[in-house]
Amino acid sequence: MKPNIFNYAKSELTNDAIICWMLDWTNSEHEIYKNLSQDMIRLFTKNKDLDVESVKIKKQYKNIDVLVEVNDSEVIVIEDKVKTSSHSNQLERYKDTIDNEEFYKNYNKHYIYYKVGNESQNNDVEKAGYTRIKRDEILNIIKKYRDLNNDLLNDYIDYLESIEKTSNMYKEEDDINKWDWETWEGYYNHLQLKDDIKDGYWNYVSNPKGGFLAFIWNCEDYNYVKDNKKVKYYIYPQIESNSGNSDGEKTKISFKVECKDTAYRKELRENIYERLEKLLKEYVSTDDLKRTKLKDGLHMTLIEINNINTRTELEEIIKFSTKCLEEIKCQLTEGEVYTNV
Repeated sequence: MKPNIFNYAKSELTNDAIICWMLDWTNSEHEIYKNLSQDMIRLFTKNKDLDVESVKIKKQYKNIDVLVEVNDSEVIVIEDKVKTSSHSNQLERYKDTIDNEEFYKNYNKHYIYYKVGNESQNNDVEKAGYTRIKRDEILNIIKKYRDLNNDLLNDYIDYLESIEKTSNMYKEEDDINKWDWETWEGYYNHLQLKDDIKDGYWNYVSNPKGGFLAFIWNCEDYNYVKDNKKVKYYIYPQIESNSGNSDGEKTKISFKVECKDTAYRKELRENIYERLEKLLKEYVSTDDLKRTKLKDGLHMTLIEINNINTRTELEEIIKFSTKCLEEIKCQLTEGEVYTNV
């Protein structure tokens, strides 16, 4: 297999460049490449009938990754990400810049967010007024032009297909010890779409061992009632995974409690732990349950389920973990009352 330039050039500037390169073919005499450019522009404008006559591309215009003027009537703002996500209100600031620019007053405006890698799904992009373009949408267009035998284009196709394949490996490979980082990311995005997973999200958590990907779901705020006082707390399960157990740790599910009120932490922690352990023992072997050292802190790990090796096992544990937490979050007697806010 020949080397692929995109396996080495993984920066956002490189991705900006390939996007600009594909869009700029509108200005050429090569009919097939012009079709590639027009297909991309029609994707970004969501107008499959747009007749693209001219394109003007600006890189880093007022810090915007890529700005494209089409036919002197359409302006496309592209915020391009490879591994990182949007931050510091980037999307809102760039949109505000173009919305208020006199030159583009009469242009149809299209705001695009394109992420090459995986990220936890949320609606922040849409709230900012952007259209999210997914990796597979780009692939579906550019794959049609593989027969051009253009090395640069085919390298980009192969690069995106490689990410797509690894991200979807969870569908075929049941052994989670063989999953790559991208496989876990793809699986976590799959979990976010499930009806029984409430408010699921994932992120990377660093630690001295190299870090892990954490998936958190069903994190709700509740009240612990004591002495006529309501103390807000959260209970939530967290999957902790890494690529091929690279740090020697296998995938596990931790049950955590968060409480800002230091005066009630110990009491609350012990109450929840006792009930959680009792419920989990109905589903899990005692050998696979590990009580963690109960340290005082804002986020406290109570107990872990270990020795999870397959997706089948993991999904069963996710089901009964959710069920156990629902049983705990019920109203008990005064001094031990757990009520939903």
